[in-house]
Amino acid sequence: MAFLSENPTQLELEISSDLAQQSWLHSQSQPTAKGQWNAYLNQICLQTLLPWLQAEYELQTSVLLNERLLPSFWSVVNGTALNWGNKRLIIIPEKTLDNSEYRIPQEWVDVPKLVGDYYLAVQINPDDLSMRVWGYTTHEKIKTSGIYNAIDRTYSLDAQEIIQDLNVLWVVAQLNPNEQTRVAVASLSPVPVTQAENLLSRLANPEIIQPRLELPFVLWGELVSNDNWRQKLYQQRQGQLESSLTPRKVVVNMSQWLQNAFEESWQSLDSLFGTSASLGFSFRKTPEENDAIIKRAKSLDLPNSEVSLIAGLDIETDGRVGIRIQLRSPSQEEYLPSGINLKLLSSSGQVIQSIQARSQDNIIQLKRFKISTGTQFSIQVELDDFVLTENFEL
Repeated sequence: MAFLSENPTQLELEISSDLAQQSWLHSQSQPTAKGQWNAYLNQICLQTLLPWLQAEYELQTSVLLNERLLPSFWSVVNGTALNWGNKRLIIIPEKTLDNSEYRIPQEWVDVPKLVGDYYLAVQINPDDLSMRVWGYTTHEKIKTSGIYNAIDRTYSLDAQEIIQDLNVLWVVAQLNPNEQTRVAVASLSPVPVTQAENLLSRLANPEIIQPRLELPFVLWGELVSNDNWRQKLYQQRQGQLESSLTPRKVVVNMSQWLQNAFEESWQSLDSLFGTSASLGFSFRKTPEENDAIIKRAKSLDLPNSEVSLIAGLDIETDGRVGIRIQLRSPSQEEYLPSGINLKLLSSSGQVIQSIQARSQDNIIQLKRFKISTGTQFSIQVELDDFVLTENFEL
């Protein structure tokens, strides 16, 4: 239910008691007290404001991150992003009753993937179950007029710099949807996989209350905007993952393959591709190389597609095992996602080989390599921010 606050230009909404109770219970999975409050305030804010926006305005409104990823974000950064028509709304809820200034975490201002157009200032009163949207500003205004605080990495705007009449925002959205609201921000350099894993292991320390303040912003900004890395950090801080600096659990024992014993997820080519399709399957090899005598395949789910990881083994005269690794599309009529990477990593995480798919590749393959008993290695499939790793031991 919406009703006018003491300031008739501001929006005040009631918070459902059931929503508040459910949100508080869900927030308890957060690894820190600060994360619990962030998750609680953002959940009740989102679930109260989003339906109102969808009901009041014809502009299509949706949450930037899917529901599964929101807890990992709220565990480290306050705020939620909504796609609103062709603009992005950033909602920053606060429990404080002080509205003398509006404080915005730096991530929402300086990380290119997270930058918004309009930033809504929201007060949450959990005692009387109400929320008030007391004003808004733009990314351009924050960058040109905001004061940056390096200690807590926030931008702040004095209340006098905030547009408190929300009717202005709604009118602008209708009459001038192409209004210039952003300014350019510096791009962030990708963080190498091995470095990212080491940083995540460091940040997983439960004694670190605010991971967002522990690293240089150029590193942190790239980690927090990467869904895969951020989710790993969230799980590690919940104690669900082993430290990335310790040896990973080996999930595939290839010595058992030589005894015709296979993990359930690694299927025969006939099972995965069908008899007719598997007949045309072959590894690329040089004339002096042996044919793979054991071939197994595993289906991998990517964010918007599916690929198959193929492994082939043959025995060398010196007792070593030759390994071939291939990535292929579900059928010869389909292509691999352009830019997808297939990598061979050592047991220490060093990249030994890497190959990237072009726009019309349906198969990519690493160069054949040989290993001895006891050798550990990993195969990594990487597409944009998404990374899958399979670990092996002979």
